[in-house]
Amino acid sequence: MHGEPRHQQAHRELAERLDIQAPLAPLNGDLIRLDGDGLSLEARHPQPPCIVSQDAVAPLPGLGSRDHDGPRHGSLYLALSVAATEDGGWTRIGRLMLDASHGQVFDEEAFADWLDDLLETLRGDTLADLRLALQPRLMGWFADHLRRLPEIHLQILAVEAPSHSDVG
Repeated sequence: MHGEPRHQQAHRELAERLDIQAPLAPLNGDLIRLDGDGLSLEARHPQPPCIVSQDAVAPLPGLGSRDHDGPRHGSLYLALSVAATEDGGWTRIGRLMLDASHGQVFDEEAFADWLDDLLETLRGDTLADLRLALQPRLMGWFADHLRRLPEIHLQILAVEAPSHSDVG
């Protein structure tokens, strides 16, 4: 469930009243695993603090906000869960997570299809290699599909691909 810490606590209390174990109150950037053993915190990827006001996202003043060399038009936060493939490429696992503070509309399905095709072709041993290969291509795609380029924040999360024995 999303929300501030007080909302998270309320969700946990409700779950416990319903006899549902709620051992975690995740923070933004936490990678949570839900499996037969229950919930566990897999990794923590701290996020810059932001103020969310209706549909707008803005960095908290004095906590990571910075002046930019050129004008940007809003922000686009992209969280991408990937797994390495046997042939040295990458594949997206799960949903593509996008959060935009700009009012520009783009075809998220076309973007996801383009991204999936691109990931298959990119090679690299580490997430850092993937980021270096992916970042300029992302900027190019958005430059081609949006009238004004937002500030793009890319977070790449490594996950394990489901094994064939796990699937049906």
